[in-house]
Amino acid sequence: MVKSIISIEHLIEQLNQMLFYILYLYYFACSIIMEEIKIRKSVGIMKYIIQTIELIIIFALVILSVTTFNKINSVPIIKTDDLVPNYKHIAIVTDDTTSYAYDRFVGGVESAKTLYNIVYEIYEVGKLPLEDVFRMIAITEVEGVILRLSNNGLATEAINQCAELGIFVITIGNDAPDSNRDVYIGTNKFNLGRHAAQLALEAIDYEGNIGILLGSEYLDETSIATNNFVNGVQEVVSKSEAVELSAIKYTYTVRAELHMDALLDDVGSVDVLICTDPVDVNRIIRVLVDRNRVGEIKIIASGDTQEIVDGIEKELIYASIVEGFTEIGEYAVYYLDQLVRDEGVSSYVNVPFETLNIE
Repeated sequence: MVKSIISIEHLIEQLNQMLFYILYLYYFACSIIMEEIKIRKSVGIMKYIIQTIELIIIFALVILSVTTFNKINSVPIIKTDDLVPNYKHIAIVTDDTTSYAYDRFVGGVESAKTLYNIVYEIYEVGKLPLEDVFRMIAITEVEGVILRLSNNGLATEAINQCAELGIFVITIGNDAPDSNRDVYIGTNKFNLGRHAAQLALEAIDYEGNIGILLGSEYLDETSIATNNFVNGVQEVVSKSEAVELSAIKYTYTVRAELHMDALLDDVGSVDVLICTDPVDVNRIIRVLVDRNRVGEIKIIASGDTQEIVDGIEKELIYASIVEGFTEIGEYAVYYLDQLVRDEGVSSYVNVPFETLNIE
């Protein structure tokens, strides 16, 4: 694309000068008319003078047009392909805008958006029905959607409609395998559950009861992410005769502090608790400290906040699993850019996790 870039200020200056000349000539002509009226008061002469004024004005306008045309043509033509970035417009659809995972994810999107010329809007499901969100997305003609729901499978129909409209869809966190999504990016939740269970076994020397406290990433009990994580834990526990999975709790219905109070009151019901949300970890640690029960229930945490790092160093927390939420945000932008540019991509992108412990 090539555009002509004209100095508007310069053009206005030239027009003002021409207008000044025209007004000056008009004033001069009017003066002549008035003198002639006073002296001769002749109708024939008046007609002649008016015709003369008209010719003067026409001549002045011709001069103005020619001058302006020459000024425009004298301005160099500049290629603007490199001046105006070819931005790609995407939408992020989520039902969670307050969690640690969300903050890290958006941080990843922000860090990558400039590199890939991405602009985006965030649509929060809950404030708007899912159907309305995707109706707005279709109207705004975005090129891609990053879908981050607690259960992306619930959006299968909407994903398929996007595919029909030529809108690329990337699911993150949990998959929608029955949909026509283009790419899934996230942690393998089954392997994550297995790893968390293995850390829990180590914390209690392979004997005792394990509990799970599921937070913001597991709002839906029927979602693929929830089932895969819990199944991963159960797969490891089932192979240990002296260990039992005795409790599965959700903090979207009851706050983490209340769950911890109940577990402490029911002595022996849980010896180690796997906690999937960093915010919930901080809350249950405060309960253990306030009730002077630190060490009675071992904690397998999630995340790498400063509070969790300090808790590991003080041996309040046995270990913490860190998922790559920032990397997921970066990958989502990268793969959408590849899709828009018609580059071949994998339909499944696994993002590894790390472990923090006293070692």
